[in-house]
Amino acid sequence: MTLVCDLRELPTMAALTAWAAAHGARVTYLGPDLQGHAVYAARRGPVIRVAVAPVRDPHPQPVSWESPLETLPEDPPPLTAAEAVGRALVAPPGSLDGPAGALQAVLTAAIRAAL
Repeated sequence: MTLVCDLRELPTMAALTAWAAAHGARVTYLGPDLQGHAVYAARRGPVIRVAVAPVRDPHPQPVSWESPLETLPEDPPPLTAAEAVGRALVAPPGSLDGPAGALQAVLTAAIRAAL
């Protein structure tokens, strides 16, 4: 049987340090967890031991997220009545640019012109 990965969390940093010393491994900082605590690990072959420090992470990472809806491209300018009719004449039947779409664009252009 081949051991692929043995990942376990140890209860304290002291336990992680003792395990690392006993196995000739080095303790490394992995980063913060979701609660902002520092996570450390030691690895020896396929065996990994992890401990979460009870104090806040000394190197906090800023959590940032940008909604894709905030950077949407701008809408194209509306069609004029002449453009809508021209597009409807060459549109395949059943497409959004067909007669129904052309009628909507013509009405929209006429309403805008009246305002």
